[in-house]
Amino acid sequence: MPSSSKNSLTEKHSTLPYGEHEVEYSSVSDDHDEKNRQIEDHESFREYEYDSAHKPYRAPFYRRKKVIWTCVAGTVIFLAIFIPLLIFVIIPKIAQSLLNSSDMVIQQLNMTNPGETALTVSVAAQVQGIPKIFSADLEFTDEIQVFWNQKQIGAMSLDPVEVKGGKGAIHQSTGFKITDTGTFAAFAKEMLAADGFEWNLKSKATLKALGQTIKDLKVDKILKMNGLSNFSNLKILKFDLPGDAPNGAGALVAITAAIDNPSPIGMSLGTITLDMNFETAYLGRVVAKDVVLVGGQPMILNLEGTLLKQTDPIHLQELSLLMSNYLGGIVTKATAQGVSVFPDGVNAVSWLTSAIVATKMTVPLIAPEPLNVIQGLAIKDMGLYVRPEAPWTPTTYSNEVSAVFKLPFNISLNVTELANATMTLIYKGTPLADLTAAVWNQTQSDMANNKIVFTLPPSPLNVKDDAHDAFQSFLTEVVQSTDSGFDIKGSADSVAVTPMGIVRLKVPFTSSVALKGIGFATIPPTISNVTVIGGMTEYVTLSANVAINNPSIFAVDAGPVNLKISGTTNGMTDLMGDVIIPNLKFSPGITNLQAEIRFHPANVPFRDAFFSQFVAGAIFDVEITGDGQSTAIASMIPVVQALKLKSKAPGIIPAPRLIVSGNGTPGIGSVVGNRQIPLTVSVLNPLLTSFSINEIDADVYWRNNYFGTIKANSPFSIPVGQTLPSPPLVVQAPTDFQFGTFMIFTFLPANPGILTGAIVDVDMTSSIGVSVGGPAGAGYASTISYNQTAVPAFLKLDLGFANGLRKRAEEVLAYPEPSLEDGSAYLNWLKDALFATYPEEAKHYLEQN
Repeated sequence: MPSSSKNSLTEKHSTLPYGEHEVEYSSVSDDHDEKNRQIEDHESFREYEYDSAHKPYRAPFYRRKKVIWTCVAGTVIFLAIFIPLLIFVIIPKIAQSLLNSSDMVIQQLNMTNPGETALTVSVAAQVQGIPKIFSADLEFTDEIQVFWNQKQIGAMSLDPVEVKGGKGAIHQSTGFKITDTGTFAAFAKEMLAADGFEWNLKSKATLKALGQTIKDLKVDKILKMNGLSNFSNLKILKFDLPGDAPNGAGALVAITAAIDNPSPIGMSLGTITLDMNFETAYLGRVVAKDVVLVGGQPMILNLEGTLLKQTDPIHLQELSLLMSNYLGGIVTKATAQGVSVFPDGVNAVSWLTSAIVATKMTVPLIAPEPLNVIQGLAIKDMGLYVRPEAPWTPTTYSNEVSAVFKLPFNISLNVTELANATMTLIYKGTPLADLTAAVWNQTQSDMANNKIVFTLPPSPLNVKDDAHDAFQSFLTEVVQSTDSGFDIKGSADSVAVTPMGIVRLKVPFTSSVALKGIGFATIPPTISNVTVIGGMTEYVTLSANVAINNPSIFAVDAGPVNLKISGTTNGMTDLMGDVIIPNLKFSPGITNLQAEIRFHPANVPFRDAFFSQFVAGAIFDVEITGDGQSTAIASMIPVVQALKLKSKAPGIIPAPRLIVSGNGTPGIGSVVGNRQIPLTVSVLNPLLTSFSINEIDADVYWRNNYFGTIKANSPFSIPVGQTLPSPPLVVQAPTDFQFGTFMIFTFLPANPGILTGAIVDVDMTSSIGVSVGGPAGAGYASTISYNQTAVPAFLKLDLGFANGLRKRAEEVLAYPEPSLEDGSAYLNWLKDALFATYPEEAKHYLEQN
């Protein structure tokens, strides 16, 4: 509304005799929302209505009766035109569109009973891609024409298809007419050779859906299918030469192969003939019968025929390579070229023959399972020579490595040569080293019984750089354990006369070799002939024979080793010293090694106890061990470190009698005087070195009765193997009255011969300070606790001994000293002399007795 009008109305309202809210009709300036609310509140139809106090409002046109009747008439006319259009134009178009958008998937199409112009096909297919809301019946009213490369190759009929849930299945067997044999033959070649191909299906169809039947629908479908790719998925299941071919023509061959069929196309092929080739060599011809290829499923092909005898040198080389690769598990690609095919076993079909003849299959020739041509590998012996300058290249040798040679074929075979044998030693999966110097020992081999023998001359065993730890672990196990083993993998070149010609084969082999280890941990060495051969202030040198019982096949030459020896004596266990073996070399069986023992224990009581028991002929429990300094060969360090050899070590057996004899001259003083008996002893040196006696502290007994003590500090040396008397010694007998009575009443009556000279056996318990290898200060010092029974002592009463005592006795006694020849009289005289010398003790003695 113009602004002037609005102003005019405003002015009029301001002059009214009542307020604005009392006006019957709202002004055009009233709030618009209030207006809408008032309109919505009016439910009754109004012809006119005022929106202001002065201007009426006209109702919408669609509420007018004239307009409503016009719309009804128009709708009737539209439906009368659209429904026929829908039925006769739109629905057929929709049906054709649905048919065009659908897919047909061939699951299997197997061709059987092939002929020149017809064959039978079994079809398994599915129609899909139709919306699930539709259920329909599809009927092919015309033959389905099959096109390939825009050329028709055939025609076939298919039964109606019921479509539910968007899918329809086709399962039927029907005839297939070949309309162009030349084009069909070209198609068959491509189907066998190519990875894929396309068919174009054309026909007419009728579709029944939604209560309507739509005819003359056009079928034009492209079907993409996999080809057979020249049977590229062929896999050998068996390759056998079961025998010689007749008339020296070669060898019979039997091959079983599995062929995966990635294509839905199947076919009855019947009898197929193939030519086998490898590189330039024509190998021979094989035939398979009753061959049926099923769409989408693997096929087993059994081929039999003959591998021809080869004479051309090039062809023999190629045959040798083929057979060597097969034996070695190396894939070798031979070829099989189609020659002929007879579907019924008798008659050929031209288009199928041309397809098969054009087929060239690659045959990946490989054994289904790894072959082991050389079996039962056995090593009779193996030597190992290790030196510090080449710790990882020991020299090894073997007099005999034998095995059984057996090809996986039943053909006649004569091996005339074996050479270039290489072996890799493998320990717990780690290749240790290669042996390349094995030589075929034809003399010891028995080829008639497939036994081959190699010898291994001394040759380097090159331990691989990354196998040092494994090599040390292997040697440690062999040395410590009685059960060990390793694997051998290798090959040998052979020349063999076969029905197919003279071939040169590289024959692989893999074998596990179980062997007995040396077993130091459980089989102790035997220690014998332990002899003291020298001494100096630092140590005593002993020699010993160490016998190693080696049940293994290994001979070891490991150079000098320096081991430690510990022993047990008198309940004490301690380190004794070193065991030096100039060359640790031993063979299978019993090996005697000469060892040097350097005896230098730090424990003095242990030292003295050991020497004492050693001289007494004791047998000791000892343990010989190694450490990081025991060998200068790096590869042998952990092997020697692991040594713990428990054994027995003997002392001097039989135990020597150090005190050979004694020579004493007792006198009257032995009874009534100072009781000192002059004595010398003859001492044996049982060692193979000089032996010096520096001190003697001994107790002498006769029949368990204490006879006296020797204390002497008069060094003397005894040469090797000799017996020498000692310097003059003194036996200090007890000085009491009781010892006198023992002499008169016990000892002299039991040994009356000593009055004129006789041998009396006495026992000695002694502590002898010795030096081994030289006198004191030059030899090895020790103290021997030595006990010896029945020491023969020559005793003779000395008349010139203790003359003063005799004079005193004669003064006391009323009669003179009788002659020694009168033993009883002399014993009585001694008794009287004793009693006279010790009157108080004698009186008491007489009172007691």
